[in-house]
Amino acid sequence: MSSGSSPGTRANRGSQGPTTSPTGSPTSSSVVTDPMPIPAHTGNAAPIQPSGPLALLGEVRTGLLPESAALNRRSAAELLTLVRGRRVQSRERPVSWAQSPVTSEGVDCRLATPVRTRVRAVGTVAAHAVVRGGRILQSSATATVTAGEGARRRSWSHYLGRIGIVEIITRIPPDIGPQLVDGFLGPSDATTATLDPGGIAARLHMRVRADPMLNQKPPIHTSASRLRWAARVDRGQVPSMSFVLLDDETRLASVVVGDEAELAGVQSFCEDLAMHDWLLTVLTEIIDEAESAEFSRSSPAQILSPLLEHLAHLWMPGAFTPAPLRGLWTGLEADPGFTVQWNSGIGQLRDRVAVATLDALTRSHFRG
Repeated sequence: MSSGSSPGTRANRGSQGPTTSPTGSPTSSSVVTDPMPIPAHTGNAAPIQPSGPLALLGEVRTGLLPESAALNRRSAAELLTLVRGRRVQSRERPVSWAQSPVTSEGVDCRLATPVRTRVRAVGTVAAHAVVRGGRILQSSATATVTAGEGARRRSWSHYLGRIGIVEIITRIPPDIGPQLVDGFLGPSDATTATLDPGGIAARLHMRVRADPMLNQKPPIHTSASRLRWAARVDRGQVPSMSFVLLDDETRLASVVVGDEAELAGVQSFCEDLAMHDWLLTVLTEIIDEAESAEFSRSSPAQILSPLLEHLAHLWMPGAFTPAPLRGLWTGLEADPGFTVQWNSGIGQLRDRVAVATLDALTRSHFRG
């Protein structure tokens, strides 16, 4: 959905996040500058700026760690020590989970809207990496969009002190929240660089995967998936969402919640959703691969068994979702029916492994 030229912007992905000089200003290579004029406010009354978050925009990359053995708690913490002196969070139940310290990158760019309104924002995108079950790696990047104070760009020290927040410094059009959600999840414009947390998440994913402590020998060869998501507050509303499979790699999720407390849990929900969608995708790919095993030298059991051994036990939708948002899984279980699909696929895998094993034993008996 995006193509390349800057750290946290769509159509601009080349450089790293902001580094600061002794004066607190980023170096010139760290920021995407969109030299748009800031519209002057006309009229006697000052414009009324919306209060609270206008939208939460993010992306999650999910894939298998390139390591032959599952990482234990200590190894996962070592892998995710991205910032010296900062603690890696971890726990063991319901399955092992470890999360890196939060890192950030500075952005100064346009925000996408469906009507191509010129909305400029400055701030930082927050990112972290997660290892689940010692096997699954996720990188997650988000930005909370808020109204800036005034129409002037402030010094970088102000924005670097507000990790994960981007402030709009142009005039804010009415109904900006739905516009930001629709623009972020809509088709990208290759001619305009807009905020792209996905570029930051992708680089973090590659950084962790390339760590020398990983032996680059995964038990299953799979590709990564990306969940691009956006959320906004509609006061008093029961949490709701839409979920779309855009292509083999990309999914889109739009979430509406009733207040800021629920909004704060959306990132965790989307990471949980991304992991289970990825598991379903891997299951489907492995079943398809087994279908063609008769034309290769690999036996169906060799293809199917690794998923049952290394990933099947990680299926537990909602286990990592904050309590106020667990109701969103009710809709996903009804349509498209995540767990029904998973149980059906796992049952098919186990049956095929049993048949392949019985067939191998029968052939061995007759040869003996």
